[in-house]
Amino acid sequence: MPLVEITPEISYLPSVENPISSDVVFIKPAGSEITWIFDTGANSDAAEIINSIEGKKNIVISHFHPDHILNLLKVKYDNLYVTKYTKKYTRGGTVVDSDISFPDGIKIYQLPSSHSKGCLALEYKDYAFLGDATYCHFRLTAREYNVQLLEQMIKRMELIEAPNFCLSHDKGFVQPKESVLRIYRKILARRKAGNPTINVNDFFNEDGGVKESEDSLGNNAKVKL
Repeated sequence: MPLVEITPEISYLPSVENPISSDVVFIKPAGSEITWIFDTGANSDAAEIINSIEGKKNIVISHFHPDHILNLLKVKYDNLYVTKYTKKYTRGGTVVDSDISFPDGIKIYQLPSSHSKGCLALEYKDYAFLGDATYCHFRLTAREYNVQLLEQMIKRMELIEAPNFCLSHDKGFVQPKESVLRIYRKILARRKAGNPTINVNDFFNEDGGVKESEDSLGNNAKVKL
């Protein structure tokens, strides 16, 4: 599968469903000797591309689910950035517990999430890569958001300077920041007093799109991890 170019500095390998493997992002800032990689995926194509890159490689893992992390066992890299929750699975890496900015323009920070504990986002110029952080939690047959975490997530997303959000597993990988925020504000508006969660089983169409809205979240509603 070929890489998709977003800009001359940014490209990504799209996610696949069989075997399930996340989008893998490659950023080579102009003038930098480092290639930044956001998530490693889980399929052989992703591992081969990562290992084919020459020079220094820094990997940022969005969260610890297998489709984002499995290829760490198969690839070579120089530095790894994770949360304390992800480090339990990687057994190594620099723990990111506060916002980090690098001289080449890369920013890494935590993003509150109902989907998984300890999610990291990576921002570079006009693009913020959010992994699965915006997605819901799956509990048996229920798709839910924790109200408190959803509020915190929206507030953090509003502070992101990049005008474009990139959501893993989504057919529309790059989406306008305001379109994404509009969806989650609609979900938050469904909260009910005294209920700590918001059920979104009826919020999504079968294809993952959002009902009563032209906005779409692509495949993300179907990712059951």
